[in-house]
Amino acid sequence: MSIFRVPKAYVPVDGRPAEEPRARWWRVAEPRPSRRTTASAAVTTSVALAVLVAVGTALHQTVLIPPLAATTAIVTATPASPLAQPRHVLGAHMLACLVCFTVLALGWHGPWAAAVACGVACGVVLVLKVAHPPAMATAVMIMLTEPRATHFVPLLAAGASLLVLVQLVSSRVQREVYPTSWW
Repeated sequence: MSIFRVPKAYVPVDGRPAEEPRARWWRVAEPRPSRRTTASAAVTTSVALAVLVAVGTALHQTVLIPPLAATTAIVTATPASPLAQPRHVLGAHMLACLVCFTVLALGWHGPWAAAVACGVACGVVLVLKVAHPPAMATAVMIMLTEPRATHFVPLLAAGASLLVLVQLVSSRVQREVYPTSWW
């Protein structure tokens, strides 16, 4: 008798050892989302991004930036995920801004500085428990485009807030729960 527990999947069946499950690149292990979830995410993503375009058009500014498109996908497709909660969405984007504009103020510019700033921003959001991967794209974008902080930060904050608001409305219409936690 072994002192180790054998998972049920590997316990011999009919006197023969069970085959170990094999990973195949063409099979996806996780189940597909329901049609309702897929449709909801697609519609809510389109609406949220259209809201950003409308706000940008009204302000004559670009509010629809690639990191916010990625944020939208996370918030609409996986609204129960910790990464989709308002604290993570807003906190990570704002902390990435803080880190990057600090690095720029220190006189560091270019792709090497972007790599460092992104790494520092990643560490900061993890320590403060507000991880949100698209915020790292925000960090790189800031470092490579060097926008004015007084111009960029309010637009980013407004854009991220609008995405959270659109998902909040969508979830209420569908009688779902979002956010699962505010803070």
